[in-house]
Amino acid sequence: MTTESLAPDAVLPEHEGLAGTFHIFMKVKTTRHWLDLPNHEREAFFRDVVWPILRRRPQVTHRYFECEAFSADASDILVWETKDLNAWAWVADHLRECLWWDHYFQVVQILPAMEANYPLTMGG
Repeated sequence: MTTESLAPDAVLPEHEGLAGTFHIFMKVKTTRHWLDLPNHEREAFFRDVVWPILRRRPQVTHRYFECEAFSADASDILVWETKDLNAWAWVADHLRECLWWDHYFQVVQILPAMEANYPLTMGG
């Protein structure tokens, strides 16, 4: 690769307009501990433990997808979005320190990514 082939801008065309926004795909699998909890205890755990953690870092948002009917290795996929990786690390650390991580949910895989519009920059 020559220096002439390097993009002159700090942001590559496929990330233009999306610079600095990270999406973290987290594959999780519910454990027997979670599945055995009655619904009111699940709701209480999220209300009393998880939501207070997430409210402390509003710059990190998430979406939650169930895939248990389609996958044997993960029951759910969370898609976290942030421009602040320090805030994301804080959320991950605090989830790891409570029963959410490895007790109620086994974290199978974490895939950080940046959304790309690469096919759109190819002249299409």
